[in-house]
Amino acid sequence: MHLFNKLSFIFFAALLIYGCKKKSNQEQESSYRPDSSGPINLVSVFSDPLLYDKLEPGLNDTLLFGKVFPGLYYPPEVMFATRPFSMGVFDNFKRTRLVLKIEKGAPKIELSKDKYAKPQGFVNVSGESNEQILELLYQNQDSILDLYRWADRTFLLQGFKEKSKSTPQLEKLGINLLIPNDFKLAEENKNFVWFRKDEVNTVHNRTANNNIVNHSSNDILNILVYKVPFKKSDLELLDLIKIRDSVNAKYTKGAREPEYQYIGVDSIKLLVSDFIQTEPEPVLRDFFDFKLIQNQNKQKTYESQGWWSMSLSQMGGPYTTKVILDTENKELYIADAILFAPLNQGKSKKRDYLTQMEGLFTTFKILK
Repeated sequence: MHLFNKLSFIFFAALLIYGCKKKSNQEQESSYRPDSSGPINLVSVFSDPLLYDKLEPGLNDTLLFGKVFPGLYYPPEVMFATRPFSMGVFDNFKRTRLVLKIEKGAPKIELSKDKYAKPQGFVNVSGESNEQILELLYQNQDSILDLYRWADRTFLLQGFKEKSKSTPQLEKLGINLLIPNDFKLAEENKNFVWFRKDEVNTVHNRTANNNIVNHSSNDILNILVYKVPFKKSDLELLDLIKIRDSVNAKYTKGAREPEYQYIGVDSIKLLVSDFIQTEPEPVLRDFFDFKLIQNQNKQKTYESQGWWSMSLSQMGGPYTTKVILDTENKELYIADAILFAPLNQGKSKKRDYLTQMEGLFTTFKILK
């Protein structure tokens, strides 16, 4: 009897271990997600084709995916392009990174991270009418756009982490920021570090005669990181512009151009340096983005997007900026991505570059 009880106990323990192991494997399988796929800034829309045709103008208007991408105002570029799929192929393409699934039915909307793949922004919406579907999307547009931008940034950041470089220059500033290997150190000073990447962008276009014509440009991606004293307890856009312009005037000098100052009938020839400045045109500045995105642990974090131009020459482009205000030590830590990509030709390189920089800037932190 004693032996029987002992064997029963061993058998029960084995079953218990097997059950726990099986449950653990099931949990791992249920939490596993394959890598997502697809280009950045592109939303795959799954719906009935006739329904999509009726909804497309509403999806791509300025209230949703047709909103201007922050910083890209000249010329304007939209936040996201859309790519339609019929519902019948959903299972084949449900691992794409940005997904919008639209159906007719009871009104509801679901926003999910990593539903079928990682990283993935997944939105499932249904309504009894086209108007009801669009209304649900418009009501949740900020959350939807934030979800999609999160998925793209997370995807890009995964690739950057595999190819990042050591940055002792930033450590001296007391800053953590991931810098990819293909960015080279352009300049370093006590409170200022400049990284630069040069990239050739080639676009293939077809002429009216169906001939292929290549267009190329030399694109420049700059990351400027610096800190300055700041006594205020809050930061405003005009404060940031003033600081950025003073730092750029000091460190981003280009060619020296002649300028004449007249005193009566006499003139004096001066050589003035060309440098990067925040676009002074008020019409463009009306579209600049600037917002507080976090306030905790005596640190305020801001994001800003806008347009820069050279003070003398005819060059310009978008910028995106991440700022951390250390209210305790009264210092501003600033990371600027200043981009020059003159060639578009239907290819949204500026938008892709900005998305890449915004992904990098999610790693921008003060070292403690």
